[in-house]
Amino acid sequence: MQHPTDGSFLEYVAHDMLNKCHRDGVNLSRVAVVFPGKRAALFMNEYLARAAGCSVWSPAYITISDFLRGHSSLVAGDNIKLVCDLHKSFCKCTGLKESLDQFYGWGQLLLSDFDDIDKNMADADKVFSNIEDLHDLDDMSYLTEEQRNMLRRFFNNVNQGKEESTLKKRFEQLWSHLAEIYHDYQARLRKQGIGYEGMIYREVAESNHIALRYDRYVFVGFNLLHKAEQLLFSRIDKEGKAMFYWDYDQYYMPKPGHHTVESDAGHYIASYLGIFRNQLDSSAADIYNNMAKEKSITFCSAPTENIQARYVTQWLLQDRRYAKGRKTAVVMADESMLLPIMHSLPEEVGVTNITGGFPLAMTQVASLVNTLYDLYTIGMRDNGAVYNLNCAVKALSHPYARHLSDNSHAILSDIRNKRQFYPSSSLLTQGGSDAHLAMLFAQWPTTPTALMMTERICTLLKTIATNAESDDPLFQESVFRMYTTLNRLVSLMQDGDLTVDTNTLRKLARQLVATTSIPFHGEPIAGVQVMGVLETRNLDFDHLLLLSCNEGNMPKGVNDSSFIPYAIRKAYGLTTIDNKVAIYSYYFHRLLQRAKDITIVYNNSTSDGHTGEKSRFMTQMMVESPHPICHASLLASDTPTAKSVSPVRKTEEMQRQLREMTRLSPSAINTYMRCPKRFFYQYVAHLKEPEPYDEGVDNRMFGNIFHKAAYIVYEDFIKRGQDVEKSAIERILSHKSMVDEIVDRAFSEEYFNDYAKPTVKRESATPDTPYAETAQAENTCHENGTSPNGVSARPVHGYNGIQIINREVIAGYLRQLLKADQRLAPFKIMALESGVYDSIDIDLGTHGVKTLTVGGIVDRLDMVDDMQTGNKVIRVVDYKTGRKPSSPLGSVDDVFDDRNMRDKHSDYYLQAMLYSLIISHSSRWNPHGNNVSPALLFIRNTSAKDHDPTLLFGSHKIGDVEVYRDAFMSMLKDKIGEMFNPDIDFQPTSDSSRCESCPFKMICNA
Repeated sequence: MQHPTDGSFLEYVAHDMLNKCHRDGVNLSRVAVVFPGKRAALFMNEYLARAAGCSVWSPAYITISDFLRGHSSLVAGDNIKLVCDLHKSFCKCTGLKESLDQFYGWGQLLLSDFDDIDKNMADADKVFSNIEDLHDLDDMSYLTEEQRNMLRRFFNNVNQGKEESTLKKRFEQLWSHLAEIYHDYQARLRKQGIGYEGMIYREVAESNHIALRYDRYVFVGFNLLHKAEQLLFSRIDKEGKAMFYWDYDQYYMPKPGHHTVESDAGHYIASYLGIFRNQLDSSAADIYNNMAKEKSITFCSAPTENIQARYVTQWLLQDRRYAKGRKTAVVMADESMLLPIMHSLPEEVGVTNITGGFPLAMTQVASLVNTLYDLYTIGMRDNGAVYNLNCAVKALSHPYARHLSDNSHAILSDIRNKRQFYPSSSLLTQGGSDAHLAMLFAQWPTTPTALMMTERICTLLKTIATNAESDDPLFQESVFRMYTTLNRLVSLMQDGDLTVDTNTLRKLARQLVATTSIPFHGEPIAGVQVMGVLETRNLDFDHLLLLSCNEGNMPKGVNDSSFIPYAIRKAYGLTTIDNKVAIYSYYFHRLLQRAKDITIVYNNSTSDGHTGEKSRFMTQMMVESPHPICHASLLASDTPTAKSVSPVRKTEEMQRQLREMTRLSPSAINTYMRCPKRFFYQYVAHLKEPEPYDEGVDNRMFGNIFHKAAYIVYEDFIKRGQDVEKSAIERILSHKSMVDEIVDRAFSEEYFNDYAKPTVKRESATPDTPYAETAQAENTCHENGTSPNGVSARPVHGYNGIQIINREVIAGYLRQLLKADQRLAPFKIMALESGVYDSIDIDLGTHGVKTLTVGGIVDRLDMVDDMQTGNKVIRVVDYKTGRKPSSPLGSVDDVFDDRNMRDKHSDYYLQAMLYSLIISHSSRWNPHGNNVSPALLFIRNTSAKDHDPTLLFGSHKIGDVEVYRDAFMSMLKDKIGEMFNPDIDFQPTSDSSRCESCPFKMICNA
């Protein structure tokens, strides 16, 4: 038989247990080794084999929970089922009709209290005695003096004053029923043969006879024992079948003559040693005095969790700690750090054992389930006849959609191209011909069917994952785990145990998913160990890195949330905060006791929910530890550097594309002036901005809808060649619903892309009659649901809240425009939304001359009487729904100064003046040589009676744009010449504020 070599606790246990079983003639196959958790069994088995030096029978390895469940007539119920049954008992005993949705949160709290009562063998009737009846506490013969004092203090505090708060009254009402709820609940569970963990513990502990299956039970590495566990241990010990191995260090054990508090790490083990004799020699220094041995201890502060995760690489590579394999451990006090740590492990580590598994909540299938819940709740309209575009797009564009249907991408492209904001179920399922998409986009209006639909989709994915030749085990395992989780919820709903609304169902599903993980497969006892604090029980390491060791993590978020006040908990021996702190104090000190190389890192940041406070156990070590402690700080290795954006050189390919460019719009010119590099991305590289597909109305769409509404108002005047008279506008304004219908039509065409107009017979209008002349028919048509123009008086599509607000604002703007035009009338509308273009030659010096067509779409071209001269003037009007510039520009030079773009909107000037100069020389638009004026009609500012939208330079109105032709065209050609000159790079803007709204900012530094 070999002797212990690495000095770990489990190795000493293995040698001692093997010796004593051999001495007593006990076959190891008749031995059960009981641990607090599962992790230690794998290591124990290896130590036993090594200690024996030959093949031996392996003992049975079980957890204390498994042991108790194995001797109970009850089966452990899952948490959701248990809370649902508790809700039924609650309603029965109290007569209240509180819904499960409202009850669920504190039902979990009440279940925790019941569990604690049973594990600690407390009398529920006495614990839940009515507060009013306990007022005098006459009969306290069953209580110790300490318990009497505790209860007196509590009830004196509670009953102060005659006026009781509403909260206290409700608490007393509930308290008076808790004992009744407790007994009814247990009876309900027993009828079904199920129980919660405490109920199972108590049943076994109170049983008159336990059929022990093994000749010997070896209890290893326990700390705080519930009373039910203590009774069980005592019973097995009296039968001579128990062996106890306690894992501790003299450093934190109570010293003779010194007072110890319950929150001390060694308090409970010290109290058990006299009852359950330790099989190991408690005086052996090599086993129980390891904290006195030489250690290297470092405390590190770090400003973020991410920096801590990145530090793992440095720590493992330093002194080749990774080469020590399983004797090196990275322990997470906050297990949410697992993923960044996984990504930070260096290649040199090789084999790594990761405990805890991959969180199911971070998988693609979890995001799919969340997407489906959105689809079946906020995304569904008319019980599934149509769907919200955003939710439908998320479902179709999900990475797993390709597993459901090969048509998903084509349908997605179709609804995006058609801008179908409310795609129908028929469109999404190709008329129902695609069976899998028909399953996805069907009518499932209720909570149970929505849940079953989601479960059926996961079933389909599970089948695909099983049959697929994909080598992606994460996909296969995550789908299976999600399927089993949802299947359990479906079963509970079908059995009538779970009756909740969709929102609560979503919370329950997320709660289940959040607590589910996908186990990692590998060799658990090989390689560097990465684990949470609970997995470290009974295990020892030479090199230890403990991360995120802050208050709230170590000890883990201890609180006293309970229906049972602290004083009563204390009096009846239930679990208190003191117990929880002691447990974590033990975990902390036990983890360190045999380690030689210790690094503990904590987050010193006071933001993002962190207090910046190191664990109280670290502070305690700084005071009590016999070892020197080195203090260090982790800082981000990345230092801020000035942002440097490089220009884009005009390569041969770019020059070729520039040569092929034959048309240039004012928008493109303004884009170049704003940022030449952005011009490159948009007009040379032809990168597209991603179009928003939400149900909101962004600024661009808002402007488009208004422009369309303005076009609809005046389009018939152009067709008939009529001037716009005051009386015509008055007829429109006098009927509120007519303006609303115009806006509805604009919304339908621009926003919903619905160009099909209903063909409803008009009462008193002909197809060519202007809106103004059909106003008299409005009342008649409104009664039968149509408008005088043949458009439905109600929009085809329902508006949401944001769309209704924008619809009302646009309608208000349209009325303001009409009122301003009424003051201007009579005038002639020459064109609406028409293209105006002209050719110009650009001198590129040694690179020749380039001919370009410049121009674009004019919002409105009208002819009015000049207020000063009375002559006819052609106005090039550009509608603006935004804010008016703070002041006008001073000269043409200011138009081409990009610094004026933000506050003075020089880009608006450039567009309006360019269009005006083209119109001025156009034989089509200006055959009689009338003066042409550029105008910016800011709708918000049209209320003034003397409002004139004509552009100004300083205080001078641009009554004739020809005055500025030479200066404007010279500067325009110079600017365009820069664009096409091969020797001038596309430079980034010098104004960083412009980058904030640039759609290409993410790739600009690439």
